[in-house]
Amino acid sequence: MSMQLGIIGAGTIGEVHARAAHAVGQTVVAVADLELAKAQRLAAAYPGARATNTISDLLDDAAIDAVVIAVPNKWHRPLAVDALRAGKDVLLEKPMALTAAECSEVNRVVADTGRILQIGMVYRFSAAAQAAKSVIDQGDLGEIYHAKAHMIRRRGVPGLGGWFTNKGLSGGGPLIDVGVHMIDLASWLMGFPLADRVSGKVYSYFGRRMADYVYEQMWAGPPQLSGLCDVEDSAHALIRFAGGATLDLQVSWAINMPQANGVGPGFVGIFGDRGGLTFELGGDHVNLAAERHGRNTDTQFQLPDTEPFAEQAKAFGDCVANRHQPSATGAQGQLVLSIIDAIYASSTADQEVKVEET
Repeated sequence: MSMQLGIIGAGTIGEVHARAAHAVGQTVVAVADLELAKAQRLAAAYPGARATNTISDLLDDAAIDAVVIAVPNKWHRPLAVDALRAGKDVLLEKPMALTAAECSEVNRVVADTGRILQIGMVYRFSAAAQAAKSVIDQGDLGEIYHAKAHMIRRRGVPGLGGWFTNKGLSGGGPLIDVGVHMIDLASWLMGFPLADRVSGKVYSYFGRRMADYVYEQMWAGPPQLSGLCDVEDSAHALIRFAGGATLDLQVSWAINMPQANGVGPGFVGIFGDRGGLTFELGGDHVNLAAERHGRNTDTQFQLPDTEPFAEQAKAFGDCVANRHQPSATGAQGQLVLSIIDAIYASSTADQEVKVEET
C-alpha cells in the first residue's frame, strides 16, 4: 500500500510537493490550508483527496501516515511539533525553523516521539549533487580544505511585499531562503564539519524602494507594494570550520551583477589537496580537476535527467516504510541554522563571531 500523505500548506511549494509525491506513487489523502479555497483547489487535482482549513483535522486523521509541511517559515516549528506529537512522520520544508534554538525544540520532540523528520534540502537530490557526493566519497578530492557556494539572482525577490519579505514571517531574506540550501549542500559534501567562526555581512537596499524595483519575473508574486520588505537583498560570508576548512558563501535575491558573466542559478565548488570539483545546480555535468600520471587532468561527468523533488519524495517514503533515518536530519538542519544565526549576528556586530554550539 502506498504511503498516505497529508499536505499542510496549499501554496506554490505545497503544489510542488503534492505533484512529486503523486509522481512516485504516494497517495495525497488530504490538504490543509487556512484558506479553504486554496486547499480545495489543490485537493481537486488528486482523486479522493479532501480539503480542510483546520490543521488539527488533518493531524487527527489516522489514515494519514505522514505530512509535508509547506507553510511560511514562522510556522515550521509549531506545526512540526504538533505533527510529530500527533504521531505523524514529517517532511519539513526548509528552513527547519527561524533559529537554531527553535530547531533544538523540534529535535527534542523527534527524540521524545521516535518519529521520522526529514528536512526539505531538495538540492541534495539533484543529479549534480548526487554525482559530486559519489566522487567525494571515493576520495578523489583528498583532504577538503575550502568550498564555494554561490546562488546569485540579479532580480529574484520572491513575492515582494508578501510573507517572504516580512522578517517576522520569514526570518530573513535570501540568507535563510536560498542560503540555507547552499550552506547545507556544501556542508553535506564536505562531511558536515562543525562550524567554528563566521564573518558575514547582509545588505538591504532594494526593499527601500519597492515601487522602483525592476524585475522580469517573480516567484510567489505578484508584488504587493502595500506590504512590507524588511529583509536583506544579499548575504556574503566566510565560514571557518573546526579543523581549518572554510566556506565562501554568496547569495542574493537582488544584486546588480550581470548573470551572463558565468553566474548561474547556483554554483558549488569543493576543493581538496588531490582534486577540485565544481558544478552548477540544474547543469548537465560535474567537473573534476585533478592530477593523473604527472599531468593535470579535467574530467566531466555527464548527469542523468532526474527531478529532485520526486527523488526527495521517494527517499522520504522509503524512510517512512522502512523506519530508517533520512539523510537530511533535524540535527543537520539545526547546524545549518546555527551558521545562519551567526552570519546575521556577525553582520549586526560588524565583526567575526563564534558559532554557538548546538
